[in-house]
Amino acid sequence: MKLSEITRILAEASLPSVSRDQLLELAGTHAGKQFQAALLGFAGGDRQRRDEIEATVRVLDPTVRDTLRRLGSTSTVDQVVAAACREQRRFFDALDAIAQRTPRAATARHYLAELGMVPVAPAPCSDVGSAAPYYSFKIVSTGAALCIAEAQTRATRQYTVNVEGAVALSGSGPKTFDWSSKIVVQLTVQEAYQTLALLENKLSSVKFDGHGPKHDKSLHIEFQQSHYFVRAFQRGRQAVAVSIRPVDAIPFKSLLYKQLLRNESHLRIEDIKAMLDQMASMSPVR
Repeated sequence: MKLSEITRILAEASLPSVSRDQLLELAGTHAGKQFQAALLGFAGGDRQRRDEIEATVRVLDPTVRDTLRRLGSTSTVDQVVAAACREQRRFFDALDAIAQRTPRAATARHYLAELGMVPVAPAPCSDVGSAAPYYSFKIVSTGAALCIAEAQTRATRQYTVNVEGAVALSGSGPKTFDWSSKIVVQLTVQEAYQTLALLENKLSSVKFDGHGPKHDKSLHIEFQQSHYFVRAFQRGRQAVAVSIRPVDAIPFKSLLYKQLLRNESHLRIEDIKAMLDQMASMSPVR
């Protein structure tokens, strides 16, 4: 593609332009091919490709690459772009926290290390005053694990939750998970309400399909009397399957209530529960 055509499409997407030197970093890479496909798709009317384009453009920002290099990163441009497209705002917020040396810098670096972007830093003597870029917690099962994280939708800035799944890595020693290749599904606000209804045992199952820039991700959750069963899918990838014990579902429910109340500050928990009851009574699947 010509630089002028790329500049035109980026302007149409309300994104900053990139220089010829920046584009050369993508030459001959998978990320470069994906960037071109996303640009052409956006120009053809597929507005869902904007997030992928924005993530790639932000990776090409010299300050992003400088921050990663300063942290000892040896990741290729393909690896960085893939992580940025998958993680979106959370990825860049972590880099900003490190570059600006905010109190969140230490845990932001730990998050990047989990993604495989930077080497693991020595553990600090104390983590007082530090906080993750977003609150999150993990739920570990036999062959996979979930990370439940607070999030905001990009389009409307509404509070919601990311459900991130990773399969276990083979090998002896302590169990580890392939977080660098995790499947991430961000719940819409409507899906957050449905998930909360399920975790309150008001619905027996929920299925959310068509997630991600390529609409190739799905999240299915079932109530199975003694536990909840979560499956995350992405086309061409190994599925993630995790059983959630009732005790592990408590922080999941708590975070959903927290996020939904942040969107609707005039509501109380009792109001949300009443709305869940009404929604469940009208659902064809109970």
